[in-house]
Amino acid sequence: MTLSYIEHLEAAYRDDPPKQKGQRTRDRIKIATAKVLEKKGYHAMRVSDVTETAEMAEGSFYIYFKDKTDVTVTVLTDLLENFFSLEAPREGTRSAYDSIRLTNRRWISVCRANAGLMRCILQVGDETPEFARLSQNANRIWYRRVAEGVRRRRGTSDAIPMFAAYLLGGMMDELVRKLIVYPDPGLLELMAEMGADDDMVADASSLIWLRIFYPKQSAPDDLAPSVAALAAWLAP
Repeated sequence: MTLSYIEHLEAAYRDDPPKQKGQRTRDRIKIATAKVLEKKGYHAMRVSDVTETAEMAEGSFYIYFKDKTDVTVTVLTDLLENFFSLEAPREGTRSAYDSIRLTNRRWISVCRANAGLMRCILQVGDETPEFARLSQNANRIWYRRVAEGVRRRRGTSDAIPMFAAYLLGGMMDELVRKLIVYPDPGLLELMAEMGADDDMVADASSLIWLRIFYPKQSAPDDLAPSVAALAAWLAP
């Protein structure tokens, strides 16, 4: 399963193209928009950039979309509601930590593969309240999924898992911003000093999740040295 939204769109268009010409043209515009957003960002993007990338006349664009905001919201909504909801195949039974680690590693990898589009989500959310609400709703659906998994494992039905999911989800969002979307030099220097990569950051974050959601469970033995040091530091 590809981590890149653009590759996902291109594969769908190539392998199962719409039968109607108008829908094919609309999809070409969406693919071109995603490419320009990833490379240039929302603020710098022009409609002419999109049509040049799609190799079509600029007039064709306005048959399907009002302006650059309309097509951007369409693309980013599909990214949030459809692509981000795709889960990697899961095999066998996993421990709580391995499930958390798999999810966090995939999330950071997806953000890394779509860094420019992630930046556009923030840019458009600042200017378009309706899209900001949609983005918040997508997060809320994910938090609810996490909370339900915790409730099943721990046999609880109260609101605490959802509250914890909001807190930990916010931590991951901010981490992705500092690591990928708007890189924080201080964090990158610290990671270089520790020899940490994206997977190690995901693993370390997952330890914090484990300590909050499943405080009685111990960390696995196969952790990188710096992550194992954090596990020892977090141990009760």
